[in-house]
Parts: sequence; C-alpha cells; structure tokens
Amino acid sequence: MGITAKKTAFGGSKPLNLQNYSSSLERAFKTENAVAVILEISSPGGSPAQSSLLHSKLLHLRKKYPSSPPVLAFCTDVCASGGYYLASACDKILVLPSTLIGSVGVVSPSLGFVDLMRKHGIEDRTMASGKSKVGDNPLAVRNKDAVSKKRAIMDELHKDFIGKVVKARGSKLNHAAAASYQRSVKGESSWNLTSYLLSLITFGVFHSEGGEEDSPLFDGSVYTGGKAVEFGLADEIYEDMEATVKEKFGSEVKVVEVKEKMSMVEMLTNDLGGGFGVGRGLGTEIADGFFEGIKENFESSWGNRP
Repeated sequence: MGITAKKTAFGGSKPLNLQNYSSSLERAFKTENAVAVILEISSPGGSPAQSSLLHSKLLHLRKKYPSSPPVLAFCTDVCASGGYYLASACDKILVLPSTLIGSVGVVSPSLGFVDLMRKHGIEDRTMASGKSKVGDNPLAVRNKDAVSKKRAIMDELHKDFIGKVVKARGSKLNHAAAASYQRSVKGESSWNLTSYLLSLITFGVFHSEGGEEDSPLFDGSVYTGGKAVEFGLADEIYEDMEATVKEKFGSEVKVVEVKEKMSMVEMLTNDLGGGFGVGRGLGTEIADGFFEGIKENFESSWGNRP
C-alpha cells in the first residue's frame, strides 16, 4: 500500500458531531503503515457536547492504539470554538498565516420580541409546569433568575472547555504575551517589556485565584495563525499540507483521505447529482422520486394483503 498519512476532513457542510466522524477516525487509527493521522479542520464550532465527545474520542483512540502515529491538526479557514476544542486534543496544531483560530468561549445567541409583539397586538400564551421550565423566553420580558441560571450554565461549559485546553496545551500557552498584545491593540500601552511584565504579573494573579477565564486566550478572542503560534494556541505555520507532511515524514508519503461510509441513498444521490452536472439538488429529487415509486408499488401490491 505504500507509506501513507491518513487524513480526515472536519467541517464544511457536515456539522461537527461524533456521528459524522467516529468511524473515519477509527479507521485512520487502525491503519498499520500510517506515519501520521491528520485532521484537516475548517470549522467555527458547534454543540459543546459534541465538541467534547469528539475531543474525548480522539484521546480514547490515542490510548486504544498506543503505537499509533502522531496526530496533527491542519487548520485552514477557521478553527474556532468547537473546532479548536477538537484541535487541542492533537499532538500538534498547524495553521495557515490567515487561519482564524481560538474563540475559547461559549455563546448563546438570543433575540427579544416583546416590544415588537406588543406593537402588533401579539400575546405570548406559553404555558409551563415548573417555574424554571420556560427559562429565558424571547417572547416575554426577561426574567432575572432565568438569565442568572443561563449564565451559570454557560460559565460551567466555559470552565470545562478551558480545562480541556489547559490540560492539552499546558505550558505551551503564553497568557502574558497574549495579554500584552491585547493591551496594545486596545491602545492601553505599547508592546514593550514593561507591558509584558505587567501582563505577566496580572495573569499570575488570575492564575493563582483560578481565574483562567480572564486570560485573553480564554475570553473568546480569535487570533490569526501567526499570533496563535506566538501565544501557544498553535504550534507551527504551514503553507501547503502535503508539502509539510512530506517534509516531516519523507518524500514518499502520500496523504490519503479517510471518509465516512455513505448509505445507499447517499451514494445514489451523490452519483446522480454529479452525473447530471447540476449538483446535489436534482440528484436528490430523482432519488426521492425513485424510492417513493418503490414504496408506492410495494404498498399497492402488498399493503392490503391479509
């Protein structure tokens, strides 16, 4: 088969969840002659639970296959939030200079429609059993207790995220440099030794009190690839994945993508879409019609039989 580096692509049109990537990860680790397991990540994130599951799955596979090759994350457009959660479980994180990476935080987008509803004579008639069941209802005036509970949940998720990153990256993280950089961006001070030392002292106070979430690395900020390497969120800059892999493991290495196995319907719709040259839409419609025809024929032939 030759020397290979097994690659799995994360992100794109597929949500970042365990179901979408579990089997391809398993097969990548099982490959006996692979010199590396590569995760090509382009994702702004997703569900906290699914990001955690993928992170844990990767760590589990590294223990399950102790002789497995190094795991490398090659980040492309974006490696943020849940995407970075996953990347942090890898041995090394490589980024493009233009990669946007980080966003270690938790967000819960929400809109309020109370005034708009009142203007148009719309009334919220939501009913619930349990005083906390409705929570932060966008159709009603904000409830302080509900907001506080929501904030507490988000803070717990954030601390868990931070803990996983700290455990994975450890001493690689340069909080002081990130704090000094952030101060310079805000115009609070110039990028110099004095501001760096001030940031070092400041983060020392945060860290001693267990306030890692106050670090600029964990406040949800996003950085370019170059800054991410400087601050320890990533390890190296790369320009071309295959060239980098060959440089690290030899010119004979071939990067082979490991994909999730598709169902019969997925294979048919993909083939039809490509064959007609009009994308997935037409292929899906033809396949739906095909299977609907089979269903109707089956029901007319067998549905009324005793």
